[in-house]
Amino acid sequence: MARLDTVRGRITLSEAEFEALRHVHNAEPVDETELGALQAAGLVDADGQIAGLVMDLVRTVSDPMIECAVETAGPQGPAVAMLAVAGESVWYTDPWPQDEPGSTTTYCQDELPQLLWILARLVGLRRHQVPAAAVPFTVPLRSVDAVLQTMSLSDAEWEPARTVATASLEKFFGTVQDPDRTMLMATLSYLEATARVTMVWGPDVTTDARGFALWACGDGGYWLRTAPAEPLLAQDITPDTLATFRPVSAADVWQAMSDLLPSSAELRALIERVTVS
Repeated sequence: MARLDTVRGRITLSEAEFEALRHVHNAEPVDETELGALQAAGLVDADGQIAGLVMDLVRTVSDPMIECAVETAGPQGPAVAMLAVAGESVWYTDPWPQDEPGSTTTYCQDELPQLLWILARLVGLRRHQVPAAAVPFTVPLRSVDAVLQTMSLSDAEWEPARTVATASLEKFFGTVQDPDRTMLMATLSYLEATARVTMVWGPDVTTDARGFALWACGDGGYWLRTAPAEPLLAQDITPDTLATFRPVSAADVWQAMSDLLPSSAELRALIERVTVS
């Protein structure tokens, strides 16, 4: 059921209700029942005009200048939050891991200067320093993915990563050199959550997108995957692809989020390409 909270800048919609709002915005036919529900919730008035806050949401999400996906996984399961920016408008979702697919979505409005703070919240960023004994390590990417999948990140229970990795150590990491294997096992023993952040501002993934993958390990600190670089596509992964993880502080994670944002030059280059085409 659609809900509107103008004080906090929040709007709750189902996919069908959002699509109905798009139709209203584009002056296209709308099912009378759906239109009546939107009017009853105060999103559309009796004359068919969309409320100001709702109009800002529809315009921003329908035609964003920048989009960002924040994929997280932890003991309660996975969640995917979305963020859209158009001009000074910022709208984002903050879903619960247990949300059922196809359920309603709550969109929250904020201001552009808050963008990094929003991302920090969605990632779950907390103050942590780099452990004294932590050093970068390199392991096969497919082996890391196998461990994370075995942990059943998509289910209600989160099996400890160290248990999974130890039980299949030779299977997953038999070819890994001992120093890297030792650091990997120490890191996995603290693993609390994973996060993947992807920022997109154009159609070309090679020039118009950036991202990073992160492990949150509590007292074991944060670990940023520096190779292979994100955004990582399925066709980029081969049996020989190696993943390098580097220990970083919370301040480094904040900087990594800041580095995702496109520069003015990158946005101008995009506009020029779109104009020429």
